[in-house]
Amino acid sequence: MMLSVSFETIGVNWFYSDHMRYHVRYFIMDSKSKNSQCRRSGSITARRIGVPDLDQRFNDFADTFNKQQENYERMRGTLRNLESRYLCDPGSGLSECLRKIKDLYDDHRISLQMKGYDFNLIVIPNDPVPDSLELTQENVKELCRAATAIVAVGPKLEEMIDWLLKSEESLAQNVNKAAKTHQETKRLESNFRENLREASRAKELSPRYRKEAQKLFKEVALLSGVQT
Repeated sequence: MMLSVSFETIGVNWFYSDHMRYHVRYFIMDSKSKNSQCRRSGSITARRIGVPDLDQRFNDFADTFNKQQENYERMRGTLRNLESRYLCDPGSGLSECLRKIKDLYDDHRISLQMKGYDFNLIVIPNDPVPDSLELTQENVKELCRAATAIVAVGPKLEEMIDWLLKSEESLAQNVNKAAKTHQETKRLESNFRENLREASRAKELSPRYRKEAQKLFKEVALLSGVQT
């Protein structure tokens, strides 16, 4: 059966058969998701405010948040790749992927193994392992590394953000003292306020990243039999 979808915004008609339906639908949904995410996320660059100790604190905060965000994007991207490879619905998660993997490679015994925060995909027999299945094993390891990094840095980042936001009044006074001219005062104050806005944004986003990573760990715990 041949279907037609018209994208009026770009003036192009796309034709695809039933077996391609998932891929086109996935592209449409993922594009919307990425556009929305770009408005909310984005790496942080700390602006200079003329107080060396405070500049260092903002830089450390920005670096820590950016690393957490990179790992979050890596975790989500790896999950999307697995969903796409095994023709799972977007957002269906690792459970559906594992079911499809087991169905596809039914001549192997496949399971998730979890020890502490470390998890991986076990394949028996392991010689030979098809290249595509070996790639999936590496993807699962990448998921584990990314999720672990997201959770591990959470408390430290939360502490950094809270200190900056709670110390706003005293920090503002230090920034004003560092300025030598009225023009410089305005510029440094503007940079300081922008840094605080970024800290507030990170305070909103970071817990979401941790929550998704923790959700993944819980899912793996159930799939591996660690948690019932």
